[in-house]
Amino acid sequence: MEPKVENKQIKGIQPGPQVEEFANALDSCLTPGLSLAEKRARVLDLPRRYHENAIRRLMQKRPKRARDGNEDVDMDVDDNDAVKQDSKELSEMRQLEREIQTWDLVRRLLPLRCAEARSATSFFSPATPAKKRSLHDVVDADPILKERRDVLQWLQTNAASGPDIDELARELQQNADRGDIIAHGWLHTRSKIKLRKSMTAWPHLLDRQSPSVAASHINSDGAPLVTQLDPDAGSRQGRKLEPQDDYFERAIWLGCFEHLRRGSSLQTMRDWCQERTEMWRAISMSGMLLPADGKETMADAPPATLVLWRRMCLSLARGGGSDDYERAVYGLLSGDIASVEKVAKSWDDFLFANYNALLRTQIDTYLLGQSPPDTVSALTQSFPSFDAVQFHGELEGVEKRLVATLETQRSTREEALEPNKALQASLIARDVDRHLYQQALVLTEDANKDGPSLLLPSIHPTAWRFPNDKGDLVRNKFFGLDEHEGLRIACHVYVLMALLRQFDALEGKTQDQLAMSHWRSGQESIIAGYTDYLARANLKELIPLYCSILLSPRQYEVLSWNMIHEQNADRRMTQLKLIKRVGIDVLKFVETLAKLVFDKLDHSNDPLVPREMFSIIGSGPPTVRHGRGIKADFFGADGAVTSTKDEHVIRSLEWLLQVQVAWPEVLRIGVQVYKFFFRNTHLLAARRLMERVQFDAILQNVSGHEIDFGMLDDVDFWAQQLELGGIASAEPEQVMTDARNYRELEHLARALDSLETIGSLMGLSQEAPSGDRKFWSGVGDAVKVMKDRMQPLLGSWLLTSIEGGDKELRELRQVYLPEAILAFVSGLHYAGNGLSRDNLLECMDLAGIIAERESNLATAFVEAKRMRELVEAFAACSKALATAKGNKGATGSSSKKMRETGWSRDLWAVQQ
Repeated sequence: MEPKVENKQIKGIQPGPQVEEFANALDSCLTPGLSLAEKRARVLDLPRRYHENAIRRLMQKRPKRARDGNEDVDMDVDDNDAVKQDSKELSEMRQLEREIQTWDLVRRLLPLRCAEARSATSFFSPATPAKKRSLHDVVDADPILKERRDVLQWLQTNAASGPDIDELARELQQNADRGDIIAHGWLHTRSKIKLRKSMTAWPHLLDRQSPSVAASHINSDGAPLVTQLDPDAGSRQGRKLEPQDDYFERAIWLGCFEHLRRGSSLQTMRDWCQERTEMWRAISMSGMLLPADGKETMADAPPATLVLWRRMCLSLARGGGSDDYERAVYGLLSGDIASVEKVAKSWDDFLFANYNALLRTQIDTYLLGQSPPDTVSALTQSFPSFDAVQFHGELEGVEKRLVATLETQRSTREEALEPNKALQASLIARDVDRHLYQQALVLTEDANKDGPSLLLPSIHPTAWRFPNDKGDLVRNKFFGLDEHEGLRIACHVYVLMALLRQFDALEGKTQDQLAMSHWRSGQESIIAGYTDYLARANLKELIPLYCSILLSPRQYEVLSWNMIHEQNADRRMTQLKLIKRVGIDVLKFVETLAKLVFDKLDHSNDPLVPREMFSIIGSGPPTVRHGRGIKADFFGADGAVTSTKDEHVIRSLEWLLQVQVAWPEVLRIGVQVYKFFFRNTHLLAARRLMERVQFDAILQNVSGHEIDFGMLDDVDFWAQQLELGGIASAEPEQVMTDARNYRELEHLARALDSLETIGSLMGLSQEAPSGDRKFWSGVGDAVKVMKDRMQPLLGSWLLTSIEGGDKELRELRQVYLPEAILAFVSGLHYAGNGLSRDNLLECMDLAGIIAERESNLATAFVEAKRMRELVEAFAACSKALATAKGNKGATGSSSKKMRETGWSRDLWAVQQ
């Protein structure tokens, strides 16, 4: 799943500005020079900034959508496209709303759980001192209450972002058949009672009119109608309202419930009830309010009165009221669960019912502690109450059990498995570590489905088992790699957790068992997956920042597999500056990169390939005219490319080369790479390495000025350069050996490159017009290059290291040197016939050098069992020299060379 497109966005990935905005906010928390306390404070503030960012993006989308909806639409526009676009915008808005909720929850919970000091006691604990406090102080001073209050407020805020309350009650209000009148109570029931009184001329209560009133006083549905208009008339008399007023009543109770559910303030509820001339409802709900703004209020009454009020509300929730919403209102005020869950529609509603009950039970326990013992005894014996704490069992793990129940409950399961909601649930349940680990499992599964991924290697679940973990993994609970917005959210949640753990470790705080375990390595795949997205979205400059959050060695691995795709030298230098800025060791990075890609090469064929696999000269005996000839394009046909692995290893050396103090590693690894390429006859890769990581360029990093090549075999020179560069990780003797080997293997690549050029020209010369001076001038230039590049191979090439015991170089010399020299002889033979007989004379001179006593070249041919081929090649050259008729391309320089070497063309002339 590694990025495969260089320096451009992959089609379909268009990152929004939030990607860079989130990264910039994170970067500001890690600015060099900040103290640990300042960094912690900024990190804890990140969720607020992310929350505001999401709100701003949602507000930008909403006006645009509304404006687009009001514009005139051309009738020719494809309706299906419009619907599709509208559906996409709605989906984006829903995701934004979920993101807002997530960051809102994180910004509330993270500071609480990362507080410097937290009380271990709770006010429902016997150890609590019994002194009177305000409700706000009670909640604020108790860590358990405070967190539950914050979760409750989060649920209230979520609900408040929903449809307007009047919109929710619109249908009920319409069925009430009263137009736009929302005040003045039961209009239809009042009219019916007045009509009855006027018809019977009865000025008193209808109850006293006659015993038969129950049978004759009925509503339009034929049910007994109330005779009085006080609020509890229906439940007290066991009678009904007019159907229209029943709808009105239900609309009012629905509104009251929604106000409580949304955490409206007492003043807001009073205004709403007063507008409907139902002030008594606001008063009845004001005993104890837990609004979303955190300004908890209790009625100005003794604690025992409030305890009694709660129990009366419970009685109404369990056995009173004429409507589910009326019972839910009193259930909510009393801390009941069943009556509130009966009207619950969403995951949030069910969680709210339970959290509200837990919170009110704990407050009730506190209030009982503030009441006289005899009053407490009388209240508890006479009036039942619902204890949500006891209902949910052991305090430890209440949240986790509650969230697990909602996940298995039929009515909430689908919503609970939505990835955003599942992440929120894990935060509430204090189970975010498990959730993030499983999120990482899903991402790695996605990354490896089409083949092994280097960036996100597979995690074996059984190797990372959590305590008491059944190993169940519900796939659709988590974001996939292609869900970029969700991946961004999950990544930044993990970043927050990881940074705070790192700060704790730096301060010497005790880490929990999970934090000290290798489970963290699995979770780090979330950041790895996000960096892959950044690379695909062409935001590679952000990758070092996120890699800085990771721990070593994963930090360097993720950075390496992302950076290996960068080809441009200027952009590589920019990345190195960014890497250094975020505190990552640049030298260690480039060394890790080189090691990783080199290890990924196929080393299964380490034994040297058979000689027959490397053949660059023609088959058959040499001819007088062309010798044996050289194969054209033996590096590969035009347009041939190196394999991805070979390209990566070359690129890793380019990265090393751009870090000045890494030159010893360039030499060391470069020698290994050359050996690998030549062992496996990856000749094109060897040429690419020769072109892009030249020995001369490495020397520029060693010393800024020109170096005398005679000093390269002086160990003191290398010791001095290491000392000047402050490099203590390399030994001068080894560096000197690596430099010599690198240079000599580069000579082989350069020589083979020149021989291939001659081979191609041999083929072209058969088609070139006779006397084409431009063509033969080019041949002459190529021959000069070939001679220059072959010279290093005709000396003691590789012998110094071979004598030092390097078996790999011995094998390479045995395979490549004879073939290269035979090709060189063919090249000179070709040039002698096509350009000048001087080239044939040079060939004879080479024969003399090889024939010298103790010649290392002759030894190479003997060991390779190719001396016969060499003799035949020289014999063909001598025949060509003897029969040559002239000097087709002689220049003045040839005469000079003849004088220097003592050559004489006449010696080889054959008289006709």
